[in-house]
Amino acid sequence: MSKRAIQLIPSVILYIAAGLVAAFAIWAYAHSADIVSQARAAGQLATSGNGYDIISFYMANSGQYFIFALLLAAAGLILHRKQHLSTKPHTSVELLNKKAYDKELDEWFNEVEAADDSTSKDE
Repeated sequence: MSKRAIQLIPSVILYIAAGLVAAFAIWAYAHSADIVSQARAAGQLATSGNGYDIISFYMANSGQYFIFALLLAAAGLILHRKQHLSTKPHTSVELLNKKAYDKELDEWFNEVEAADDSTSKDE
């Protein structure tokens, strides 16, 4: 197994976990919707004035799992991009321009130091 494939394993695990949690969140949402509709049909729950309680019921039973699935997917994406950037070769045009700029800057500092040394010797 290549080094690149081994580096992708943690992000794949996070993606799979996000998918499983999202599937559970969908199941929990469907079950919560069934309970609310049964309560409304039985006359045990009036929707007017109880909007906060209904939303709170959905959030307590399924909303947190949707958020957790999003966080796991985001963590997997961040880890995947971090690994992708660490294996990317550093021969981009920006890096070459930066090296050229650093070389010019080093030459300028050397000239300034040489000028300072010559003025300090003259004194």
